Amino acid sequence: MPLLVDVRQLTVINELIDEGANNVATSFTELSDTETEVEIQSLTFVDPVDLPNEIGDEETYVASIQLTEPPYGVFILTFTRETAESVATLVSGVPVTGELTTFQQSALQETCNIVTSGFIDGIANTLNTTIDMGTPQLTQGGGDAVQERLSHVHGEAVAIVLDSVVTAPALETSLELSAYLVPSPGSFVNLIDCLDADEFSTTGPDGSEATS
Repeated sequence: MPLLVDVRQLTVINELIDEGANNVATSFTELSDTETEVEIQSLTFVDPVDLPNEIGDEETYVASIQLTEPPYGVFILTFTRETAESVATLVSGVPVTGELTTFQQSALQETCNIVTSGFIDGIANTLNTTIDMGTPQLTQGGGDAVQERLSHVHGEAVAIVLDSVVTAPALETSLELSAYLVPSPGSFVNLIDCLDADEFSTTGPDGSEATS
């Protein structure tokens, strides 16, 4: 059974992602002690089975968590080695010169914890609920690493893909991040159908007018 969403509720989905992204910017601001911004480059819907191919074989850092409350499913954050080094430098205050030190690895893991929590909290706030989750698992690999996290996903599920850039203008730093929310279809539809789309902004996360 396909995931059926009233087209008017696309505004709600835009708001969910927008709030999550805003929380990510706040998290980075607190971590780095400098103002950061998040620019959403694209928001798309894809079949979860296509995610490994979309990510490709390039070595990628993958942080994922299982959501143990509605909308259930899995949340995945991915970023390149270059972004990992920039984050480790930004948070630890120590430039990366080769392999990440234990301190820098810990800083990277803690960043994933805080950013992931911030994104999910932003979604939960918009849904007027709470979403319980564990600690993100951080690993390195390509698309195959993501495939392992999706082994339990139902065939009718849809992945919401967010490509974004976090910038810290004062530090001349840009971080490319990709987020994947693969919710349980029935639970996700029930949640957003209970929300009034008219209460939300008529603009999408990219600033364009949302379709209604």
